[in-house]
Amino acid sequence: MILLVGGIIVEVGLAGMFIAFVLSNLGYGLRLANEALAAANSGVDDALVKIVRDKGYSGSYELAVGNRLVQVSVAKDFPVTGKHQITALGVALTRKKKVEAVAGVNETTGEVKIEYLKEIAL
Repeated sequence: MILLVGGIIVEVGLAGMFIAFVLSNLGYGLRLANEALAAANSGVDDALVKIVRDKGYSGSYELAVGNRLVQVSVAKDFPVTGKHQITALGVALTRKKKVEAVAGVNETTGEVKIEYLKEIAL
């Protein structure tokens, strides 16, 4: 009888530890996903600064945001002439988030306007 009660107590304890482990990982995963998204948005912002400084900028580079890494790609005259497509992939450990933006550049005034900014599903 004592062995049976002891086994039940151990079983309940293990189940409680498993539930605590899963819940802590869910919270950590959400935090990593948010950090990856914030890093990707920072990559878009950095690319916009490069476009403002050089209206003809096009290229790819990596950017460190804190201890997170962002891969940024800028394509000039894409999807149409006078537009820049910016793609940024933020990585936080195992989580990845991708953000895409299209910015229009007025060649006469030099004004840069964001036409859209959206998260792309991976």
